[in-house]
Formats: sequence, structure tokens, C-alpha cells
Amino acid sequence: MKNPFIWVTFYSVMAALSQLLLKLGTNQTGKLTITSLQDILPLLAKVFLNPYILIGSILLTSGFVFWLVVLSFFQLGVVFPLTAMMYLFVAWMSYFTLGETMGWVNYIGMVLVAGGIFLLLYK
Repeated sequence: MKNPFIWVTFYSVMAALSQLLLKLGTNQTGKLTITSLQDILPLLAKVFLNPYILIGSILLTSGFVFWLVVLSFFQLGVVFPLTAMMYLFVAWMSYFTLGETMGWVNYIGMVLVAGGIFLLLYK
């Protein structure tokens, strides 16, 4: 584990993909609202029986364990700022998979985030 960028990139893709799957699942289940205690069990069944939410949750949990491994090898001050790549991956995945739109301000923000990541890696 010599290059933290590779490992954090892998983690960021895992985290972004898990968010995409959770969103796909909630798109299928609809809005999740609880108005009384009796709504909790049916809601949990609805949520955890959805394959997208189930896989997204498993991926999110796996990502947490993977993140602990990354933290055991590298300094937090080095790897944590690199997780900003997640913002880029989520934006791209949302655009290409969910058909979400982005304005020019979003693109400028993505360029700024990418530039910040570059500056973090620049030696």
C-alpha cells in the first residue's frame, strides 16, 4: 500500500456507488415517511427488501471496513481530504445513471474540487 491516491480512489468509488444504489432504491420505494410508530416495521421491510438498498447498504458497510484499513496505513491528514473525489464520482454517476442535470456552477465546483485534489497530491 504505497500510493494513498489509489486506495482512496477505490474507497471513493465504493462510497459513491453505494450512494447511487441507495438513491435508486429510494426511487423505487418512494418517499419514506413515518407518521406513527406503526409505520416503522412496514417501512423497514419495504426498505431492506429492496435489492438496490440492500446492496447499497452492504457496499456502504464494506466501504467503512475498507476505510479502516486505509486509515491503518496512511495519515488521516493525507487521505481524508482525498475523499473529496466522492463528490465528483457522485455527480458523474448521478448525471449518467439517474439523468440528473447540472448547471455551469456545478461544473465550476467540480473543477475546483479536482484542482484542490491535485494540489493535495502535488509535491
